[in-house]
Amino acid sequence: MTDQAVLQFGLAVLRAATPLAFCALGVLLAERAGVLNIAVEGMMLCGSLAAVLTAVLTQNAWLGVVAAVVVGAVTGLVLGALVVLLPADQVVSGIAFNITAQGLTSFIYKITVIRGVQLIGPATLISLAGPAARGNFLASISPLTYVALVLTCLAWVFLFRTGPGLLWRSLGESARASHASGMNVRRARMAVLVLSGVLCALGGASLTLAWVRSFTDNITMGRGFIALAAVYFGRWNPLLAVLSCLLFGAGEALAFRAQALGSGINPFYYLMLPYVLTLLAVGLMGRAVGPKEAGKPYLGG
Repeated sequence: MTDQAVLQFGLAVLRAATPLAFCALGVLLAERAGVLNIAVEGMMLCGSLAAVLTAVLTQNAWLGVVAAVVVGAVTGLVLGALVVLLPADQVVSGIAFNITAQGLTSFIYKITVIRGVQLIGPATLISLAGPAARGNFLASISPLTYVALVLTCLAWVFLFRTGPGLLWRSLGESARASHASGMNVRRARMAVLVLSGVLCALGGASLTLAWVRSFTDNITMGRGFIALAAVYFGRWNPLLAVLSCLLFGAGEALAFRAQALGSGINPFYYLMLPYVLTLLAVGLMGRAVGPKEAGKPYLGG
């Protein structure tokens, strides 16, 4: 393999891992606060459609990112109303949210196609994927990848090196103790879910603006659940979770690379690679102990 091929593969790994990294960070922060965000797949779908649709209509990629952020915040509010304010079962609510999001995005996608709007990234969207690699690796990386890496480092510092981060983690370990210390648990978890929704939607935006550069029905194809596995594999540590995303991203990049080269093997076997890696990672990891309060409704203040 030539140096150029290695460079291109490395760029493909980063592009494939960036959506996973955003989603994994959103899931991790929510679970650290005691909320299971099973709805990550649906949030990612909503963000990906909002981003590419806005970018195509306005011919501005960054407005697409802004639209994804807004939609992500709305999805976080909706999920928060279900699992924090009601509170409904977090697993069932997340699954229902994913099914609803898949149906809604599919409906909007088909309506846009019927009306002649092709959700394929225009030339302006290429700016988010970085210029073509010409010996400058850093210049070829999407700005969204840098954003994901910076947010990951900030999340690690915040959670494990600051006082507010300790309070954040206390929400996931003992909600009653957090309430006793003067924290409004419900309000804090609502804010956390809004942030989680924004991050998951950014994962969808990075998928359609900086990786695939188009939108099709169910474009996420289970990537949100791969992000869930990355959080589990990374032991709820932001840095380790992103490293796990790079591993899964490498599987996806290898699948596309192998298809492009051609080897006479059915291409569907290559597409199985990231999911097989996910199963192996979770299976070999064994039982991991997450935040104690994750998934448990809080009925106090």
